[in-house]
Amino acid sequence: MSYKVIEKKYDFENGDKYVVETKQCFHCGETGTVEIFTQEMFYLHQGMHIQEAVKSLDKDLREQMITGTHPKCWLEMFGEEE
Repeated sequence: MSYKVIEKKYDFENGDKYVVETKQCFHCGETGTVEIFTQEMFYLHQGMHIQEAVKSLDKDLREQMITGTHPKCWLEMFGEEE
């Protein structure tokens, strides 16, 4: 899967990041963005699964990378976890 890079942020203290556009959310119809580290982008391009490659994001934002569904939209559709 390829990701559309919106911006590259240079940060010498915490590590450089990419701002990546996510797919269109099927609930609200909007795209979104997430920020991932340069090394994580490399891992994705090497074919690693998101849950292994992008450990800096919580599962809600990793889901947004996969399906485009924003965390807020997910809650509106399915409610809180039990």
